[in-house]
Amino acid sequence: MTASTPICPILSIRNPTVDELCLGADCALYLPAVKKCSLVYLGFKAMLEVQRLQQPQAQPQQPQARPPQ
Repeated sequence: MTASTPICPILSIRNPTVDELCLGADCALYLPAVKKCSLVYLGFKAMLEVQRLQQPQAQPQQPQARPPQ
């Protein structure tokens, strides 16, 4: 791991005063395809879903009634 190794949120729970480093490929939660922790990936996807839900939904266009003749 490099100097920019992220902190593991799971391992850091056992002692909050010590930041445990990410184990990378040695961790079951690590996704090698994206080189990220699955917790980070799940959090990012949840954030995108929340943002999508907060967007105003487009109302379907209803046909306008014709004026009486």
